[in-house]
Amino acid sequence: MRNNKIKIITIQALIAALYVVLTLSNLSFSYSIVQFRFSESLAQLVVFSPLYWVPITLGVAIANVFSPLGIIDVLFGTIGTGVALALSIYIFKFVKNRIVRHIINIVIYLLVCMPIIAYELTIFGGENGAKVAFEWDVFLSIYGSLFVSQAIVMLIGIVITELLNKTINLENIFKNK
Repeated sequence: MRNNKIKIITIQALIAALYVVLTLSNLSFSYSIVQFRFSESLAQLVVFSPLYWVPITLGVAIANVFSPLGIIDVLFGTIGTGVALALSIYIFKFVKNRIVRHIINIVIYLLVCMPIIAYELTIFGGENGAKVAFEWDVFLSIYGSLFVSQAIVMLIGIVITELLNKTINLENIFKNK
C-alpha cells in the first residue's frame, strides 16, 4: 500500500514538472492574451483518471509563479484550472465514452477556466494593470483569443493523450500491479 502511494506521488510530481517545463519552454506564448500553452494539452489526462487533477493543477500553480502577473496568475490560473477539471471529473461519473469525455473537458475548460483567465488579464494585464475599470469589450476580446487558442491546444491534447494511451495505459498508470 505504501509503495503504491509513493508511486502515485512520484508520477504526479513528474507530470506537474512536465507541465512546468512545457510552459516555461514556450514563454512568449505561455502568458499572453493569445496563449498557446502546450502544457495545457496535459489537461486531457483527467479523462483517464481523476488522479491527474492534482499534478495538472499543481503544475499550473508552479508555472504561474513565473508569469509577469506572479501571484495574481497563480491564484486565478490555479482556481480556474482546478474548478474546471474538478467539474469535468464530476461529470465523467455519468459519461463513459472517452471521446465524449474529452469534448466535455474542452467545453468546461473553455466555459469555466478561460473566462476566469480573461477576467484576470482584463483587470490586471496590459500597461494599465489594475488602474482602469473592468471593460466588457476588452474582456470579450481577451476571452475570444483565449477561447480559440485553448481550444486548439486541447484538441491537440486529445490526439497526444490518445496516442500515449495506446503505448501506456493511462487509466491504469496509478493502479498497483
